[in-house]
Amino acid sequence: MATQSFTTLQPETPGNPVIASSAFPQLGGGISLLILGAIIGWLIVPDSAKRIAQRENRNQPTMPDDGDRSQPEFNQALQWIGYAKALEQSQKYEQAIAAYDRGLIDFPFDFRLWHERGLLLAKLQMFEAALDSYNRAYKLQPNQLNLAHERGDALLQLQRYDEAIASFDICLQYAPDNAHILADRGYALYCLGQYEAALKNLDRALKNASHDRNTSAYARYYQIECLLELQQFDAALDSSQKAMKFYPNESLKAQKQKYFS
Repeated sequence: MATQSFTTLQPETPGNPVIASSAFPQLGGGISLLILGAIIGWLIVPDSAKRIAQRENRNQPTMPDDGDRSQPEFNQALQWIGYAKALEQSQKYEQAIAAYDRGLIDFPFDFRLWHERGLLLAKLQMFEAALDSYNRAYKLQPNQLNLAHERGDALLQLQRYDEAIASFDICLQYAPDNAHILADRGYALYCLGQYEAALKNLDRALKNASHDRNTSAYARYYQIECLLELQQFDAALDSSQKAMKFYPNESLKAQKQKYFS
């Protein structure tokens, strides 16, 4: 958000004496009042403008000086989010988390603050703390697709696979052909030893991931692992050969060398 700038008149200071009425010639009553009103207005406007500028600047998500660790004061949740993201972009992660925490004091029921806080914590691989934020956001908006996916990813990292699958199922209600979510669900089922169910998800992921090489490689790798577990060796070899042709990353190369060389 751009910082507003204001041009104000200089207010009267203690070093400048107050202008006395005797400095002007005696005029008619109406004219005297008019001039007096103009003088008072001239004295008041700078202070008023200064107060407006201070109020406006207080609402801007500006970065603090390095030596200033105090939190600003905002009157909207989005201002706290903007401020925290600016800190995150400067890699001031602890201060960014503190900014989210401070915003949540004033806006404890704001979905976006909880969600963005969770995203930052997950980025820092603090998955338990991220999940706590996601769960708070989930109570506010339980059917939000992106949140359900990110919450599922955190649960995967914590090896809570059944809960991850339940979270991915919420996503798939709204995006049934989302390749990445299908691949994540397939991976969770693979980790649970449910290879046939996992294979169905991974096959669907590959069908819908034609323009997403990363998801295709990810789904292909665990598809091959499931086929091997199910002793479908010919199908596993065929899938591995396709992987080497289209997206031969290091994991798939190592997998091929391990099983098919």
